[in-house]
Amino acid sequence: MNNFTLLRRFGRAEEDAFITSTGIDALTGILHATGGGEVGVTTEENVDLSYDDAIKLYFFLKSEHRRNAVWLMNDETALYLRTLKDANGNYLYNSVDDTILGKPVYYSNYMPSIECGKAPIAFGDFSFYWIIQRQPLTIARLTELYAVNYKTGFLGFERLDGKLIVPEAVKLIRLG
Repeated sequence: MNNFTLLRRFGRAEEDAFITSTGIDALTGILHATGGGEVGVTTEENVDLSYDDAIKLYFFLKSEHRRNAVWLMNDETALYLRTLKDANGNYLYNSVDDTILGKPVYYSNYMPSIECGKAPIAFGDFSFYWIIQRQPLTIARLTELYAVNYKTGFLGFERLDGKLIVPEAVKLIRLG
């Protein structure tokens, strides 16, 4: 494993925490029920996402937060949204510039899939999610432990905190 692999693993762990953490002995992720984004749209039970749900979520977000808003979802959800059309046959998702209703789409494997009870789409101004680095990333080289096998190990440690400071700045679609 090289240094870049270690850093990629740290990056993935941070991304997962920023999205899904519970706030108990950890930072508060954007999907957390009480400290994360607000549910803007809830679909009826056993009903798939629709073009109308995306439009409703867009307008549930206050215009002041819509200015810098982006969409966040996983690849599976993005693929599903790429197939949705309005009544005139126009696609909701603009694949030319990767936007929905003129706002950029970002992908994370840590966003939930389209399942009942989950929030597969977040839309909002993520600049209101504040991250505090309490201790910078520290990497220690562990040569003695792995010397018998002619290898070098690395141990990384970092202390972060994060929270959505203005919960109304990020809205979620929750599936009924």
